[in-house]
Amino acid sequence: MEEYRGKKVEMEVMGKEVNWKEVMKPYPPRKIVLPNGEEMIVRSQTKDEIEEVVEALLPKTVQHKQLFDLIASEMVTELYLWREGRPMWGCPAESHFNLVGRVGDEIVGVSNGALSSPEVGNSLHTVAIREGQQVGTQLWGCKLEHYFDVLGIKELHAAAESYRGGTELFQTFGFEEHPDKVVHFGTSPMQRLTKRQWERIRPGKITGKRI
Repeated sequence: MEEYRGKKVEMEVMGKEVNWKEVMKPYPPRKIVLPNGEEMIVRSQTKDEIEEVVEALLPKTVQHKQLFDLIASEMVTELYLWREGRPMWGCPAESHFNLVGRVGDEIVGVSNGALSSPEVGNSLHTVAIREGQQVGTQLWGCKLEHYFDVLGIKELHAAAESYRGGTELFQTFGFEEHPDKVVHFGTSPMQRLTKRQWERIRPGKITGKRI
């Protein structure tokens, strides 16, 4: 049984006891050059950065274009659930992670996710705080790299909450649509990406270099 506030991170998943501290590894930082020539550094967020990340997201919570208001608001809630050690969307809080893209000291984008088991990832949200520089697309690729190459999942489940997400991200990354299945958000159709498909497309989707 999982206790709140991170006191215990073991939880029953499919009849097996999972130690999420062992499963959840940090994302190795990556430096990516944006179209304007600036360098974005993508790293794993820590809990002591939650308030800073929330502050960066707040302007997007009132921007209705591309459903930024809904997506950013849900992400703020997920960060606070993570802070309090509470499950989100049926996933244990200790399986949550957030990748933060920074240009200098400025947070320009964030992308978070969770796992329902060590083998199945559940994509949450990606928000480009700075628009027009491919920040969201770059963070999305980093998130998939983190899921498959770092955390070692076998498949990723997702649902597009905006038209841009469905066309620019899911379709171009080769997600399969399952209209008969409901995703962790409680909506359908579920989109699914397998490790085999990720390994096939990975060379053209990851840019930048490790630092």
